[in-house]
Amino acid sequence: MARIDEIAEGIYRISTFLQVPAPDGGITFNQYLILDEEPLLWHTGSRGIFSETLEAVRKVLDPARLRYISWSHWESDEAGALNEFLQVAPNAEPVCGLVGALVNVGDFSSRPPRIVNDEEVLVLGRRRLRFLVTPHVPHNWDAILAFEETEGILLASDLFTHFGDPPPVVEGDVVGPSMAADAFMRQEWRTTYYPVGPHTARTFDRLEALRPRVAACMHGAAFAGDVVRALRDLRGELYRGLQT
Repeated sequence: MARIDEIAEGIYRISTFLQVPAPDGGITFNQYLILDEEPLLWHTGSRGIFSETLEAVRKVLDPARLRYISWSHWESDEAGALNEFLQVAPNAEPVCGLVGALVNVGDFSSRPPRIVNDEEVLVLGRRRLRFLVTPHVPHNWDAILAFEETEGILLASDLFTHFGDPPPVVEGDVVGPSMAADAFMRQEWRTTYYPVGPHTARTFDRLEALRPRVAACMHGAAFAGDVVRALRDLRGELYRGLQT
């Protein structure tokens, strides 16, 4: 069953914990619901957890009221249940970047996507959602991130990924658990969430400059500590590994 928690005024974290062969027994898959005149759902979750995610949304608002559905990059846990949500939200518009629309979404989606450009702002009512084109941050080339300017919340997708089923919001160390998760994935799964290189440094500069108050993570708790420092420390760890 999905858990739903209000992490800021009118912004809800929907979290489903799934057991996988990993430390701490598994990992959470999180979506974020932003209430306003034109509500937005960030991430749909996979088709396998659609019913649980939908029921969680219903605890807050009628899903038919959703106006926008968006996500960071094209993977099943970010956007696998897109068409299922479009069926229950007749006025909802998929929102993605140009690369995502050309490569995947334009063909997969049952409704044409709205393409957002770098630094484009989507006004939901009193809230403003700024989109940033961030290829390979966190990892896919079609990646975008979004910043909710009213509450200062960075919709961080796979940044700061960590295992387990933590509380909805934490303020302690998030970089250490994230690097531990990345080390495990590199060793056991031969993959990483962070294919960093010289081209990604500017993206970290941009994220730090936003001075977010909360990082709303895809896997793990939302982080409400010093987000700017955490971004800086995460970059330092990643680039130290790149140099070695």
